Amino acid sequence: MIQLALRMYHVPEDIQVMLDDYFSGFRMRSVYDLLPSNANLVRWGKKDDPTCPLCHGRQTTEHVLSSYKVGLLQGRYTWRHNRVLQELASVISTAKGQSSPPSPNFTIFTTEGGAKKWCGRSNTASNQRKGLLGGCDDWKVSADLPEWDKHPEVIRRTTLSPDIVIH
Repeated sequence: MIQLALRMYHVPEDIQVMLDDYFSGFRMRSVYDLLPSNANLVRWGKKDDPTCPLCHGRQTTEHVLSSYKVGLLQGRYTWRHNRVLQELASVISTAKGQSSPPSPNFTIFTTEGGAKKWCGRSNTASNQRKGLLGGCDDWKVSADLPEWDKHPEVIRRTTLSPDIVIH
């Protein structure tokens, strides 16, 4: 789901890979209900009470990650959204200026019967960048958070409200 959203918003491939690695553990644990909710902690013998301390309902992963009334009233979803946005913006901004040196092209040669294999180096080196921003350092990240740079004026004038802009 995250990969689809990243592709829909044309996030560069190198940043998609970083974000996918970053969130894959959480995503897998949430899908298979393996996050440490009170209900799971009781099931694992780590806790005695499966109830939510805020609403006194059964605290499951779905309960915590979906919009329950107490969380909405207390602004917990906004807080969590902003923390996730903060992490995303930080991960993206650390990619600035990072690049992999161009790797030479290798060809694997095999004898006719397949008895012997060896690598041969091509005459041309691969100078292709990895992703749209690979090797570039003239871009900025702005996030819809108080402590981050504001979005460019051309975006602020519209009715759009993106969380993160790479410009």
